[in-house]
Amino acid sequence: MDERITNQVLGPVTGEVVQVGHAGSVVVHSAPPARSRYRQWVRQVAPDQLIGRETELAELARFCTAPDDAPAYVWWRAAPWTGKSALLSSFVLSPPDGVRVVSFFVTARSLGDDTREAFVDVVQEQLAEVLGAAKDTEARNLNAVFAEAAAHCRNRGERLVLVVDGLDEDRGASSGGHSIAALLPFPENGLRVIVASRLNPDVPPDVRGDHPLRAPGIERSLAPSPAAVAAKADMEHELDALLHDQEDLLGFLVAARGGLSSDDLAQLTQRRPRAVERVLNSVASRSFTRRPAHWRPHEAPAVFLLGHESLHREAAEALGGELSRYRAAIGEWAAGYRSAGWPPDTPQFLLRGYFRLVQESGDVTALADLAGDPARHERLLDVSGGDLAAMGELDTARAALLESAEPDLVRLITLDTYRDNFRDRNKITPVRLPAVWAALGQFDHAVALAQSMTDPGSRARALLELSGELVRAGQPDRAGQLAEDEHDPELRDCLLAETAVALVHGGKHEAAERIADRVSADHRRRIAAVAEPDFSRAGQLAREISREGLRDRTLGELAVLAAGDVDAAAELAGAVARDLHRDKTFAEIAQRLVQRGEVERARAFAQEHGASGVLFRLDLTAELAASADPAGALGARAGEIDREHTFVPVLIEFLAAKGGLADIPAVLDSMTNPFARREAVNRFVQALVAAGQADQAFLWAARYPSVHRSARELQGDADQFVLLADALLAAGDRTRARQAAERAEAMTRRPADDPRAAAAIGALSKTVVAAGDVRRAELLAPLVRSERQGLAEIKSLACLLAERGDPRIAGKLIRGVEFWSSMREPVALLARRLRAEGDHAGLARLAEYVRSRVKQPLPDRQFAWHDRRSAIVMLAAVGEPAEIVELVAAFPDEENLGLAIEDAMADLGARGEAAAAVELCGYLDERDVTHARRVLVRGLAAAGHLDQAEAVLETVEADRERERVTLAFLPELAKHDLPRALARTRLVESAEDRARLLVEISAAAPPDERRRLLAEAVGLDHWSVIVPALETDELAGLLDVADRFGALYRQDSPEA
Repeated sequence: MDERITNQVLGPVTGEVVQVGHAGSVVVHSAPPARSRYRQWVRQVAPDQLIGRETELAELARFCTAPDDAPAYVWWRAAPWTGKSALLSSFVLSPPDGVRVVSFFVTARSLGDDTREAFVDVVQEQLAEVLGAAKDTEARNLNAVFAEAAAHCRNRGERLVLVVDGLDEDRGASSGGHSIAALLPFPENGLRVIVASRLNPDVPPDVRGDHPLRAPGIERSLAPSPAAVAAKADMEHELDALLHDQEDLLGFLVAARGGLSSDDLAQLTQRRPRAVERVLNSVASRSFTRRPAHWRPHEAPAVFLLGHESLHREAAEALGGELSRYRAAIGEWAAGYRSAGWPPDTPQFLLRGYFRLVQESGDVTALADLAGDPARHERLLDVSGGDLAAMGELDTARAALLESAEPDLVRLITLDTYRDNFRDRNKITPVRLPAVWAALGQFDHAVALAQSMTDPGSRARALLELSGELVRAGQPDRAGQLAEDEHDPELRDCLLAETAVALVHGGKHEAAERIADRVSADHRRRIAAVAEPDFSRAGQLAREISREGLRDRTLGELAVLAAGDVDAAAELAGAVARDLHRDKTFAEIAQRLVQRGEVERARAFAQEHGASGVLFRLDLTAELAASADPAGALGARAGEIDREHTFVPVLIEFLAAKGGLADIPAVLDSMTNPFARREAVNRFVQALVAAGQADQAFLWAARYPSVHRSARELQGDADQFVLLADALLAAGDRTRARQAAERAEAMTRRPADDPRAAAAIGALSKTVVAAGDVRRAELLAPLVRSERQGLAEIKSLACLLAERGDPRIAGKLIRGVEFWSSMREPVALLARRLRAEGDHAGLARLAEYVRSRVKQPLPDRQFAWHDRRSAIVMLAAVGEPAEIVELVAAFPDEENLGLAIEDAMADLGARGEAAAAVELCGYLDERDVTHARRVLVRGLAAAGHLDQAEAVLETVEADRERERVTLAFLPELAKHDLPRALARTRLVESAEDRARLLVEISAAAPPDERRRLLAEAVGLDHWSVIVPALETDELAGLLDVADRFGALYRQDSPEA
C-alpha cells in the first residue's frame, strides 16, 4: 500500500524521532522539567494563585538568566507571613523558559523534612532525573553531581537552578549539627542558587569561609504581600481559638510534626472521632493541611499537619513546655500498640512518623529496639506490602548505633540479624510473583514486593513483568509510576517501553505514543515495530534497533506473533543475530503451529529450520500414541541418561491430553533427578488444574519439598506455587489462585542456607554452648549442619587447658592421647605458655615427649604425612632449630611439606628464631613463601621481636605479598603501639580485611575504644566477625539474639 504520512515535530529534539504506528501524531516536546514525586509536595505548598508578585518573579527570572559572570547566589530574607514560600513554590512550578529547577523546602511541620539527609535524598533524586542517571545517595558527591547536571543543562541550552526555602528551619543548623547550608554547591557551569529564610539567621558555622553563601551583596528583602498578611491574620485568629478551645488537639499535631489522622487524634485526646472531625472540618480547618496516607492512600484515612510554617512555629512557642507532655503521651500511645504486638489496626503514624520522632529524640537504644521489633516488621510488611520500610528503619538504627560514642554491640548484632533475614527472604522472591499479585488486583502489594527484591537481576525482570501485567489489569498509570519511581535510568527506560508495548497489545495506541516520546531511540523503534500491523514494515523497524539484545528480542517476538504467516515468521526469525536466540525463536514458531493443530506444517517448519527439540517431541508423541502402554515406556528407556529431562515432560503432556492423569503419579515417584522431577510436577499440576482438580494440584505442588534449603531450591519450591497460581488464574479460580500466591510468598520468607546465615548459626551456637544454655541450644540445634561443626572434644579441652588451665593436667592429657599427631595444636599452645611463664622444666618434659614420638618406630605403617607434619610443628615449638631443619631436610620431596613449614613458622617466630625460619623458607615453592612469611612475622611480633619482624617484612618486594604480610603484622604491632597499628590498618583497601584487623586489634585497645573499633568492624563486614571478641556480659546479651534468630530461621515445626 502506497501511503504518505505527514507529522509535525514541535520544539528542539535531541536524538531521533520514530513514528509509532500510523494513527495520530507524534509530538516531541522540549526537555521536560526534572520530574520527581517531590513536585507533588511543592504543589501543596504553592497557592492556587499568586497575587501581586509580578515584580519579584521578574527579578527571579533575570537572576536565573543573567550572564555567567553575574552573581551565582541570591538570598531572599523575609519576616514570617511574608509569602516567601508561596513565591518560591510558584516559581519552581513555573520557571522561565530554558531554566530547569531543582528544589527543596525545609519545613519543621512535617517530620523529617528539616534535615540534611532529607535534602540529599530529595535533591539527588531530582538531579538524577536531570541527568537521566542512577541516583547518587552520597552527600559527599553532591557538589560533583551538581556540576555534572549544570554542564548537562548548559549543553542543552538550559540553565540549572537550585531553590532552597527555609534555611532557618534546618534542624541540623539549629542544634549545632551539620547544616543543609554546608551542602549548598559551589557554582560551576552556570549553576544558579536561590535560598530563602527569615530575617535573622546567620550563616551556620559549618559553612566554609570561602562559600558563596558568605559573599557580600547577595541578600534581597521581600516585602509582605497583602494576601500573605490577610492569611496571617486569619490563621493567627484561628490559632488563638485553637489554643483556647482545642489545645490538646493542636498540641498533639505540633508534637507529632504532622502525620496524625483524625482517628489518631481521637485516641490521643480521648474524644469521639466525630467530635474531632467536626473541629477539623470547621472554620479552623484552614489551619490544617490534609495529605493522603503514605500507604494505602485510597483506603487509609488522610493525615493532617499545620497549614503554614510560621503557624507551626508560633504554636510550638505558645505551647512551650507542654510539648514534652504531648510527646510523652504519644510515646505511651505507641507503647500500648507495641505491647499488643502491633495489631492490624495500628495507626500508620506509629509505623512511619513515630520512628522519625524517636530518631530525633536522640535515644539510640529506643530507636534500635523499635527497629528490631519482629512484630513491627510483620505489620510493616502487611501495611506497606514489602520489606523496604523495615529495612530502612534497620539501616537508620544501625547507622545511629555505629555513630554513637559507646556502641551497644548486642543491639548492633540484633539489627544485623534482621537485616540478613530480610536480605535472604527477598533474595529468592520468584520473578513472576509480583505480576501474579497484580493479576489478582493486589497492585500496591505487587509493586512493594517487586521493589523489595534484593537481587538486581531478578528485581529488574520482576519489574518488567509487573509493568506489563499492570497494563493488562487496567492500571497503566500505576505502570507509569512504577517506571518513574525507578532510579536506574536504563531500567526506567525499559519499564516505560514495556508499558507502551503492553498498551499496543491492548489496542491503546495513543497512550503508547505518548510514552514513546519519553524513551530512548532504540525503545521507540521497538514500540513502533510492535505497533506496526504489517510484519514486513515491522521487521524493518526492528532491524534498525542498534542494541543487539533488544533487536533480537523484538524480532523474536514479532516472529512468534507472525506464526500464522510462516514465510513472514521465518524471515523475522532468520534476522535474529544470536544463534541460541534464533534457534529458540524457530522452535517457538513451530510449537505455536503445534498448538494450533497444524502438526504436519509444524514438522516441516522444524525440519527446515533445525528445530530439533520440536521434532523430538513430535516423534516421541507419535511413538507414545502408537504404544499400547505409554506409561510403561519410561522403563524401556532406563539406559538413557537424560530421559528424565527429555522423555518424561513429553510423556506427562501426552498422558494428560489423553486422560491418563492417574498414570502420572507413578512416573513422578520413579524419578531420581530432583530438578527434572520439579519440571515434571509443574506440568502435572497444570494438567490437574485444567481438569478441575485444584485440591490435587495443591497437594502435588508441595509433594517434593527441597532438602537442603539452598536459595535455588527454595526459589524452585516457591516457583511451583506461582505456576499453580497462574494456572488457576487462567482457569478463572481467583480464590484458589490467591491461596497459591500466598503459599509461594510464605515460602520465600524461609531464609536460604548461605554462608552469612551459616556464620551466624556458628557464632550463636558457640555462644550458647559456652554458656551451657540448654534451652537455647535446643532452639538452634535444628539449624546446625553437622558438616560445619568444630573441633573434637579432646582437642578442644586440651587447647583450653593448655592456654588457661593447669599446665600439668594439660601435659598429662596430651601425653595420654594415642593418636599423638592430632595434638599438635595443644602442644604448640602449651609450649608457648610454658616458655612465656619461664617454666623450663615443664618445657623440657614436653620436648622429651615430642622427641620420643617423632623418633618412635612405626612397624605397622609408614611414617604418614599427617605424623610428619605434626612432628615438624611440635619440634618447632619445643626443639632446637637444627633439629627442625634436619627433619625437614629428610623429606625434601614431600608434596605437602610447605604446610608443615608454614605451621612451624608461628612457633619459630615466637621463639625469635627468624634465621632458622628463613632457612626453612628455602624448602618452599614460591607460592607458599608468602603465607609462611605472614605466619613468621606474626609470631615474631607477638613475642615482641619487632625488629626481626620488620626485617622480614622489608625483604618482601611484591606489593600484594607485602600487603598480606602486613595484615599479619598489624594485630601484633597493636599490642606494642596501638596508634601506629590503627593508622596502618585504615590504609588497607579491603573492607573485609579492615574489619578483621579491627577485631584483632581491639583486644589491645582500652574499653571505650575497643567498643568503637568493634562497631566499626560491624559497619564494614557481617556482625559475626566480632563475636570472638565479645566479653562475658556482651555474650550474655547475645543469647537473647539466639532467641530472635531461632524464631526467624527455624522451620515451622520440629518435624520440618
